[in-house]
Amino acid sequence: MKLPFIQWLIQGIPECIAVIVLGLVLLENKLVIRKALIPGFILSIIIFLIRQFLLPFGLHTLIAFLSFSILLSYFSRSTYSKALVVSFLVYTALGLFEFIFFSAAAYLLSMPLESILNKPLWAALVGLPQVFVLFSLSFLIVTVRQKGKKQGRFLG
Repeated sequence: MKLPFIQWLIQGIPECIAVIVLGLVLLENKLVIRKALIPGFILSIIIFLIRQFLLPFGLHTLIAFLSFSILLSYFSRSTYSKALVVSFLVYTALGLFEFIFFSAAAYLLSMPLESILNKPLWAALVGLPQVFVLFSLSFLIVTVRQKGKKQGRFLG
């Protein structure tokens, strides 16, 4: 399914930045949002471009996943195997949040999910809360780790 420009602009770019932030937090144990801006924007462009082609189901997700892990490895200077594991965790979380928010929106709006997905502005607005959840999760992980270090515990 093609990614409409408005949906990419409103949801896609922030979501890609949030995904990179969470990945960097998991790899580097610190939260630096400005470090995620360039790789997040690159990832969003890659996703926008691959979503313009009619690819078999799941192929665009696989390409996005591999692109994410390569960008994460490069920008974190981490090994590719670590970046791959973190990418899997982040994409699993993203998929779970998407399922929760889109299902909840369909229920609350009394609209079939297909109707929401077929309206780019609606889909973008319904997808925005998961962006905030990803950023919040990143912040929460860093906060818990810092508290653990202050208390003499090592949490990763």
